[in-house]
Amino acid sequence: MRTKLRQIYYDLRHQPVIAWVTFLATAISVFLIMVVVMMQVVKTVPFAPESCRDRLLVGVGLHIRMLNDYGDSSSGMSYFSAKTLYEGLDGVERMGCFTYWPDKAEVSAPKGEAVNMTLRNVSAGIFDVFDYTLVEGRYFTQEEADAMMPVAVISESTAGKIFDSRPYVGKDIVIDNNPYTVVGVIRDVSTLATSAYSDVFTPTGLNDPRHWTEYLGELAVAMVVADGVDFQYVRDQVKGRYAILDAQLRAEGQETVYHEAPYDQETIASGVGGSNVTPDTGPERRMRIIIYVILMIVPAINLSSMLHSRLRRRVREIGVRRAFGCTRRRIITDIITENFIVTLAGGIVGVILGIIFASFYSGLYETVDNIGHGDTPSFTALLSWSTIVTSLVVCFILNILSASVPAWQASRLNPVEALNNK
Repeated sequence: MRTKLRQIYYDLRHQPVIAWVTFLATAISVFLIMVVVMMQVVKTVPFAPESCRDRLLVGVGLHIRMLNDYGDSSSGMSYFSAKTLYEGLDGVERMGCFTYWPDKAEVSAPKGEAVNMTLRNVSAGIFDVFDYTLVEGRYFTQEEADAMMPVAVISESTAGKIFDSRPYVGKDIVIDNNPYTVVGVIRDVSTLATSAYSDVFTPTGLNDPRHWTEYLGELAVAMVVADGVDFQYVRDQVKGRYAILDAQLRAEGQETVYHEAPYDQETIASGVGGSNVTPDTGPERRMRIIIYVILMIVPAINLSSMLHSRLRRRVREIGVRRAFGCTRRRIITDIITENFIVTLAGGIVGVILGIIFASFYSGLYETVDNIGHGDTPSFTALLSWSTIVTSLVVCFILNILSASVPAWQASRLNPVEALNNK
């Protein structure tokens, strides 16, 4: 290893342009790849208040069709449907209902100026599923939700916009011209926490008049699965619950269409698409693979050419080693190892630049729903084990792609011709 480090130092001194261009090209290549990786990682890596993402399942939508084939209907679930399909499942630790597609609402203090805020209707259980940070007051209870009490939990920034001073708990607010009382204030939630994010939370329960029918409404279900429980085991139970709901619906000439719910975080991040379709993560996975392949093959070709140029100056050295009995396998191993050290050093710089860029440039994460919020993930969310392992794998693959052909060519040199610098 000491010899390899000396060789790298020698190249930096005697071939500075090629050596430094190789180093910087590697850093930039890894930087670009890691930015793309981090854009995906932030959609699935656990962070507060969605610290349960690795154990989170979300049941979205209910699709009901007529037995006579005269039509169908689909939307979110009513509270009754949500409880029928998802309550009390074996292996599920916590469960809560929430509007999967949040609404926009005008929120103000009485006689104050209204501000446009994101609103979710939730059951009390959602505050157990997601680890919100309570700043002031309390969460509303399910008894209050079932009674449709006019209470609300709001974010700290929302409270600051509509009230002049603390304390906020106990004050009245107006949500879309309806009076509510603030019972709790939570720390602001990042818009990147797509299931947990909202500015205002109001109750939903069995008596919620906003449900369109006994079965259809606007709700989804979030569940935290116990450690060691297979997601498919939970899905199999839910599929059995659909059969129970079908027994009730057939009396009304209807039946459900099962779409493989509930969904894991990767499926949620890819986009459910609607309540009447089965999500398919395949196309997005294939597109990501194509992007990764392009981002690795193109720089690997350029890095391979530069390595070939560096090795041309070492022809005599390789000839001497071959003449003294060094095997072709040893030549290949040494060249690939030396190149991997350079690739790893450049990769570390690329990862650091990628994390800094991904942590401060909010434009990477802007969508139609969160444009203008300027939310970025924390360092801890980006610097996860998955990011570290991915960066090492990227460096290894980039090294193999760029160094294999030049190393193989160098090992095939005829010792006599190599000693003559041919």
